[in-house]
Amino acid sequence: MSNKQPNILFILTDQQRVDTLKAYGGEICQTPNIDSLIEESIVFNNAYASCPVCTPARASLQTGLYPHNHEMRNNTSEPGCRYDELPNTQDLLSARLKKQNYSIGYTGKWHLGSGDDNDRSSSKSSPTAVGYEGDNFPGHGAGGHNYPQYAEYLIERGLEVKLENKITGHYKGHWAAEVVSPVETTVEYFLTDRAIHYIDQFRKRPAPFFFQLNFWGPHEPYVAPTKYLDLYRNQSLEPWPNFYDTSTNKPSIHNVKRANSAEWKTFEPYVKHYYANMSLIDDQIGRLLNYLKEHDLYDNTIIIFSADHGESLGIHGGLCDKNFFMYEETCRIPLIIKPQNKRNQMRYEDRFVGTCDIYSSILDWAGVPELEARRDGRSFVPFINDENVIDWPDHAVTEGNGLSELLYTQRMIRHENMKYVFNCGDIDELYDLQTDPYELVNQVENVTYKNTLRSMQELLATWMEKHHDQVLDQYRDLRMR
Repeated sequence: MSNKQPNILFILTDQQRVDTLKAYGGEICQTPNIDSLIEESIVFNNAYASCPVCTPARASLQTGLYPHNHEMRNNTSEPGCRYDELPNTQDLLSARLKKQNYSIGYTGKWHLGSGDDNDRSSSKSSPTAVGYEGDNFPGHGAGGHNYPQYAEYLIERGLEVKLENKITGHYKGHWAAEVVSPVETTVEYFLTDRAIHYIDQFRKRPAPFFFQLNFWGPHEPYVAPTKYLDLYRNQSLEPWPNFYDTSTNKPSIHNVKRANSAEWKTFEPYVKHYYANMSLIDDQIGRLLNYLKEHDLYDNTIIIFSADHGESLGIHGGLCDKNFFMYEETCRIPLIIKPQNKRNQMRYEDRFVGTCDIYSSILDWAGVPELEARRDGRSFVPFINDENVIDWPDHAVTEGNGLSELLYTQRMIRHENMKYVFNCGDIDELYDLQTDPYELVNQVENVTYKNTLRSMQELLATWMEKHHDQVLDQYRDLRMR
């Protein structure tokens, strides 16, 4: 196997905050296996989601395009999402990897084919339909608990899932619970078994493999076994540094995702379940990494660990879920790369990267020429190889187009220590992250920042033009006159 065609393992979580990891300053959530992986990895400090919504972000990973270009702008079967099924084109990651003679596999959350909650075979777009070997789990999945494959797995092993101590009420539809049955009954354990199953087949072939393992967690429902909840159960968690936000010049659209309570004691138990689910995921990642090491695959496998987007969990006065606000907790994502050749120590990379760059980087590793791997993003592999790149963009953009039945246009741009958010039809936001890292003070009306605001607005317009963002003309009419 050539150096240019290593195995590639892509582990993706759903709705994970970067501060669940010690490498990003987290102090409470316990993820020892990811921590060990990080010791041999490059950690990207400024990685941003293409969109803080599942379907748009996941479609960006498969296409290398921003949502306004791949046109899955909302979750499937919701307004603004032109395609309910990911179009099967030759530019998909799967198609391009197959051209590079990779064995390609996929298990876990897909959310790029609408499916039907009562008919799991109804999706016209699924991982196997676009060329992957693996499992088809169409639709949202709601934590992955209701799929027939999972039910069959439990029956075959004589297992039964038992949930107790369910809590609900802080935000509509969100809940948490304790798994009192063995860890083998969890969806996370099941998915890791599936990943090992497919990789075990791939390793016996002469071709290199690409495998994507997609956990539904730590996205709600926040469900975790007793042993992981016990890590946090008796701790007293401090409120987020930005939990109390008294600012009056924030967009009213934020209130769409505001909880029923603004008291920290309401959120604390959900945060504990969230952490516990992340610790469960970490244990399963450790199990998979041990498998790679036992079969002499680890050193020749590039490992990518990331998330589709982040999570709020009560920030800024009780905000829940994601979207309709572009705070760091929801837009910024963990991105950790363990290269093919072992590193002696962890290194941070501060340049801005995004979801679309992951697509291009995977193709670059697979042997696609770097320029041909570019779409809306480009390969960050030169950073992994400690090469000098002089023309890398000095900014990152996250777009928002609403969620569910409420369409709403937003664009966020990060440059240096500044963040600007265009909120169509509402007040814009400007944050100085050097003096205000928790985004408590919106400086958009502060005359001291007048020139900074204008330069950020112009930089966003330049980005829109380069990336063929259809919002550009309206944005210019509203903000650039």
